[in-house]
Amino acid sequence: MSKRNILVVGSANIDLVARVSRIPQPGETLMGRSFATVCGGKGANQAMAAARLGASVAFLGCVGADAFAEQQRESLGGAGVCLDYMKTVDHQPTGTAIIEVSDGGENSIVVVPGANFELTPDDLWNRRAAFEAADAVLLQLEVPVETVEAALYLAKECGAVSILDIGSDQVITPEVLGKASVISPNRSEAERLTGRDINTHDDVLAAARLLLNYGADHVVMKLGAEGSRYVARDSDQFSPAFSVDVVDTTAAGDAFTAALGVRWEDGNMAEVLRYANAVGALTATKAGAQPSLPDGNAVTAFLKQRGTA
Repeated sequence: MSKRNILVVGSANIDLVARVSRIPQPGETLMGRSFATVCGGKGANQAMAAARLGASVAFLGCVGADAFAEQQRESLGGAGVCLDYMKTVDHQPTGTAIIEVSDGGENSIVVVPGANFELTPDDLWNRRAAFEAADAVLLQLEVPVETVEAALYLAKECGAVSILDIGSDQVITPEVLGKASVISPNRSEAERLTGRDINTHDDVLAAARLLLNYGADHVVMKLGAEGSRYVARDSDQFSPAFSVDVVDTTAAGDAFTAALGVRWEDGNMAEVLRYANAVGALTATKAGAQPSLPDGNAVTAFLKQRGTA
């Protein structure tokens, strides 16, 4: 497969990560086990993941004029991500995420957007060349919705596949969702977008078909420990998850989305889903967001070990 050119339009955060025995209930105070400051943000995570998987990656986002921004630049630049399109503002701090990770690997996340919400549609129009060079554009809802909409429009106009990973509770209309080539929510995000409870595989299929009715060409549902499911108007493909020892699920969904962009091929979705499931599974076996992202060699070895390379 030829090397893909990936453009990521989205967020760059610094994750403030506390390890806890379990996620606390409202009003409850727990003693944490450890604390770390780690590069994250769904956009930056996806850019890092795609670069480690062997793609040529550019990141289009916004950071503050602070030490957290320098930490992100060192992390992304060190992985080979092109930062020519990164915007800096001095009136907002770099975005942060406050993350609790339980001993069972589950997490609870609060995102404070900061500079991420200073990325505007004009910033994208002025960087059209980045879209013209891209095979796939990866997006998330951790930047303003109007900026996401502009990115979806530019991706379509420039002939790139656009993959929209929902990833926040921002309100987005069916009209904007329908501009994406691929919508890829997890179960709770799909419930919010469609207003349907999703408990069974039939529910998954019904929700995916409703999302298709908004206008997208493809839906890829991230189903966590169950796996993933691809749905198009004339196709339906389920791929079971790989069983691994979960340490931290932070960024597993981002890694999955990055893998979709790197391997996207309409006619071979069984292979695409299997590869993306492997990337997500490997990410969950290590702590932290960007530090946990696997490289292409690790994914290949994992698939060979599981007899599916």
